[in-house]
Amino acid sequence: MQQSLLMDGGSTFNLTTACPVWLLGLGCAIALAFAVWSYLRTWPPTKPGVRALLAVLRWGAIFGGLLVLAQPALELHRVVSEPAKLLVLVDKSASMTLTQDSLDRVEQVGRLLRGDSFGRLQRMFTTRLFSFADSLEDRWDDPGSLADEPPDGVGTDIGRAWIEALESAGLEPPSAIVIISDGVHNSGADPVRLARASLAPILAVGVGSPQPFRDLMVHSIAVSPVVYQGSQVPVEVGVRGVGASGRTATVAVRAPDGKTVGRRKVTFRSDFEEKTLVFDIEATMPGRQRFSVQVSALEGELTTDNNRRSVYLNVLASRMRVLLMAGPPDNALGDLVRRLRRDEHVQLTLRTTLRSRFYEGGWPDAALLAETDVVLLHHFPVRSNDRQRLESFAEAVIEAGLPVGFIDGGQVDSRLCRLFEPFLPVNVKAGPLRFSTGQVVPVRRHAVIADPDRTDFTQGWSGLPPVRFATGRFIPRPQAMVLAEFQQMAGAGGFPAIVVMEEGGVKSAALLGRDLWRWNLASPGDEGIPEPLLQRLIRWLAVRKVARQVEVTFDKELLSNQEPVGFTVAVQDENYQPIDGADVTVEVSRDGEVGGAAALEGIGGGRYRGLFRSWGEGEYTVQVRARMNEVVIGEDRGKVAVEPFSVELLDSRMNEELLRAMGEVSGGGFVPVVSADSLFDSFNFDPVDHEDVHRYEVWGRGWLLAVIVGLLACEWFIRIRVGML
Repeated sequence: MQQSLLMDGGSTFNLTTACPVWLLGLGCAIALAFAVWSYLRTWPPTKPGVRALLAVLRWGAIFGGLLVLAQPALELHRVVSEPAKLLVLVDKSASMTLTQDSLDRVEQVGRLLRGDSFGRLQRMFTTRLFSFADSLEDRWDDPGSLADEPPDGVGTDIGRAWIEALESAGLEPPSAIVIISDGVHNSGADPVRLARASLAPILAVGVGSPQPFRDLMVHSIAVSPVVYQGSQVPVEVGVRGVGASGRTATVAVRAPDGKTVGRRKVTFRSDFEEKTLVFDIEATMPGRQRFSVQVSALEGELTTDNNRRSVYLNVLASRMRVLLMAGPPDNALGDLVRRLRRDEHVQLTLRTTLRSRFYEGGWPDAALLAETDVVLLHHFPVRSNDRQRLESFAEAVIEAGLPVGFIDGGQVDSRLCRLFEPFLPVNVKAGPLRFSTGQVVPVRRHAVIADPDRTDFTQGWSGLPPVRFATGRFIPRPQAMVLAEFQQMAGAGGFPAIVVMEEGGVKSAALLGRDLWRWNLASPGDEGIPEPLLQRLIRWLAVRKVARQVEVTFDKELLSNQEPVGFTVAVQDENYQPIDGADVTVEVSRDGEVGGAAALEGIGGGRYRGLFRSWGEGEYTVQVRARMNEVVIGEDRGKVAVEPFSVELLDSRMNEELLRAMGEVSGGGFVPVVSADSLFDSFNFDPVDHEDVHRYEVWGRGWLLAVIVGLLACEWFIRIRVGML
């Protein structure tokens, strides 16, 4: 129950109770009548003043009890006016460092943030400052410090930035969102589509010039990440020319030793043109090789940092020898065999189950396993397989340390599968089969999912038809990585579809969908998803690793000089079990120049995390050493390339179309940075009124209970003193 009283200044005073207020008042009157009646006559007779005091004490105690039951609370509601709230987001990605047509973007932003108009904005409104690149960065209190922060972000996700800033504003949306950016967008969802649902108008301030500029760049390199010694490797190079009409440039491919292994001239006939050149280079040496591609610079280019890029090749010494152990023949097996035999770099040996035997011959012996690079299990093992021979085969595969790929093509025997669980990335759960249908959705970037140079590793997967899978049948092991999941039509997800694992120098993988041959209907040949996926999977498994107790791996093979270099060190004992608490030290060098050394902290599971900033382009060597109780466990060395190229440099002109569209669809607008002061001066947002509520609860307080007890004690004390029972 609530009673309100309007006070001066638009404030409202409310009394709320658990029962109607009139009932509380009636109870108060009855309590008063009872207290007076109780002391109309007393024995022995007492003075009227004493009886009145006793009546008041009793009524007060009863009234306090009524307050406890009624649970009253006092609320003061006041309408408070506050200045309008503005969110200001400043782009700090790498493209904001460029200078075009004498327009220095850093200088433009600095002049704007330090100007009188922006200062007036901060005085009149509640202004919150943010910086962003591929995500929302720090919140700033001083615009001068924000202007001095060098732009070094490796990507731009405008939509994600303003959405995160809006979430930080709480329940009350701001009066406007100001985005100061060049509009270069290369990450995340379409910001124009997101802006349609914005809770506040977006006012975009464009930095830079929308006019075409002169720039040549290597915008893409496509090459198989795993090739073979002595083979001719096609390298597909994409070159873009902007403002280079009538100009000729030279594109060169260089080997790891710096020798030019391919050279081609290219002439641009328009101010925006892309050319694709194919170079055939010979892989002469086995191992991991770094090749570089460079296009010659033109006079007056906006930047030359995007004129060169690198790519790593893993050169194998021979063809990949694949042993395919299959269950009964079916459509899925036929499709898999056809794909493998189309790959000229795969030498296939097949064993197809015929009850307890195989169509093609006997069980693989030690000699065959010694010549095998990868073992594939397709719908295998099944109930009809000879358990004793299967146990011997599984032990031989484990002893040889062969990489294993598992494809769930049918109803495998869960008990027999446990023979292979020590080197599979999943555990097979026994019980009745339950099938569902779902879309395979990649959830993690990996060499199996997409080529390293692909920006969007999920591209093309949404067009594949759904496939069946055994719900809850396969459980990923703790050390495994889930690369893709099944997304069901009802929206439920989380079931593993593609799982990989590396443990003790041995790799394994699992494809857990059935009827994968259906993918060929929507994505045929080597231009789709299934065949490249299978090729990448086989190559990833075939690249054998020497089992090491200490191993360093990098987050990425190639980085721009704006990115921090992240790496992880895995430390294991003699049985390749993870070791926590080891003393792991790292030394970073470039071309023999040592940049520093440090100790790494563990992150659990025998892994230790490291991060450093590069000090220039080149190939960096990271040498790690692990000790335990002053005993050296092992050491490892890894290399990573850092170059000036960044995705930010693929298209660096101000994207006026995107910024203008964001402003218009959100109810805001767009102005170039030269007109931003006029825009800021025109801001006249009304103050925001909100209700300020102060609540004071009477019931449930310790002092109220103390008052009730005190009143009863005083009444009893007085009664004793005057001789009343």
